[in-house]
Amino acid sequence: MKLSDWKSVTPFMVYCCLVFNVGNVLFGIDVASFGSLQALPSFLRQFGELGANGKYALTTSRKSIMNSVNFTGKLVGCAVFEPLVERLGFKKTILIAAVIQIVAVILEISAHSWIQFSIGRVFAYMAVGIVEPTIPQYQAELAPAPLRGFFAGNVQVLVHLGSIWGSGMSRAYSNETAPKGWMIPVAMQMIPAILLLIGVPFCIESPRWLITHDRKDDAVNVMNRIRPRSHAEDGRTAREVDAFDQAIQESKSLNGGSWGDLFSKTYLNRTIIITFLFFFQQTTGQQFANSYGPSFFASMGLASDRTFTYSILIALAGLCGCIVATLTTDIIGRRTLCYIGAALATMFAALIGSVGSKPGANQNDTDSNVVIASVILLNGVCKLGVASQCWLIGSEIGGTQMRKKLLGWGVVIDVFAAFLVTFFTPYLQAGPQIQLGARVGYVFMGLAAISFFFFIFFTPELRGRSLEEVDELFERKLWPWQFSKAETHGIGARIAAMEGGDNEALRSDPKQVDPEVAHSEYVR
Repeated sequence: MKLSDWKSVTPFMVYCCLVFNVGNVLFGIDVASFGSLQALPSFLRQFGELGANGKYALTTSRKSIMNSVNFTGKLVGCAVFEPLVERLGFKKTILIAAVIQIVAVILEISAHSWIQFSIGRVFAYMAVGIVEPTIPQYQAELAPAPLRGFFAGNVQVLVHLGSIWGSGMSRAYSNETAPKGWMIPVAMQMIPAILLLIGVPFCIESPRWLITHDRKDDAVNVMNRIRPRSHAEDGRTAREVDAFDQAIQESKSLNGGSWGDLFSKTYLNRTIIITFLFFFQQTTGQQFANSYGPSFFASMGLASDRTFTYSILIALAGLCGCIVATLTTDIIGRRTLCYIGAALATMFAALIGSVGSKPGANQNDTDSNVVIASVILLNGVCKLGVASQCWLIGSEIGGTQMRKKLLGWGVVIDVFAAFLVTFFTPYLQAGPQIQLGARVGYVFMGLAAISFFFFIFFTPELRGRSLEEVDELFERKLWPWQFSKAETHGIGARIAAMEGGDNEALRSDPKQVDPEVAHSEYVR
């Protein structure tokens, strides 16, 4: 990423990406608010049970179900995301998700039983299952190749802004025992949905989507709106659309782009990479920190007001990690951030397990502070690495034909892995047969260590490549560390050169690509 790359960005393109990103705020509010809700006295009084100590609490089974059943909704959202986008486009898909979210919030705030509240969360996560893959894919298709990491990779930045919002609302009502103490934080989740309904109609549809639906003239018109006026006047946008069209037609002639192709010889390697990326993004510590951070702090003997303060710090650490990742992914690359984040996650998870399990650790200020800081920083380093990069890589790795399906598959794995963490963590920490307590950190330490080696030996570098260029790279069966310096010569290389401002590529005919001119070295 260079300063000159920003010359091809217009305020309207930034507007479209920001409006769609409001959907990520929606997800962040839900994750953080529910993690904090489980420690609110008003929520526990409404949905918990009175214990022998005279305090209300969620039973282990109820906490496990309420933290995991919502992922069935996310699974449904993942399943319908790709057909919705293919048939209706990105804009209408996001509007549908916003309506679903509004229905979900109404179900939640009108709940008098934990079962109805959980049903509302299922609907909320259906909306999340739609917006999570839709937003990075939309932004990846709008952004020029040198800046795709910045635009498509900022998913988690907005998620964490929502998390801070959600945690802050719970902190404000940490001592409230009346129903409004939990109803107001939950009701805040409706605001992003309303903003989407207002802002999305003014956005443009993806030019690549328009081309695949035989609307090439409309694609040129929207490209003229998201690229500088000079690009439209000298015909650059029209040539870029011609190149998109050629790449799409070539790809269609090679494969049908069906779900079965995910497991074909051409795409199996990419499917495996996506599977492990999204599995590790949930199982290396960030889901634990976000879902169970507040209740974990309470088990360390922290007062309720401090518990909510530290839950806000978890979100802030994640936000810092996401911002650093967004600003550096187009400079140092995706895989580098992944293995740096995994190495640091291994260290902090080990500290949680080793220091937190010491006898009397919750009575020792030093030990408690080390564990608390490790939980907070664990979320930050996970967001620096795979938790932010999986969405970016997922929106790129499918190449011309299979981007939506591969990203949709990744979100299905994400749901499965998140379910495993949220359902089994309470039983591992304080279950009827197993009481690991803080030693649960060792579980995440082991998974983070395994992910470190996966990122080094199996994750390719796609920094600066055009979406259409990825297919050629995988066809050559390169080792992951060879991707960054490999030269390409097809239409994808020409698109990458055009998006990077290569004047020679801009003047050439996309139907007569000279390999010596088209190879894309400009980002290496």
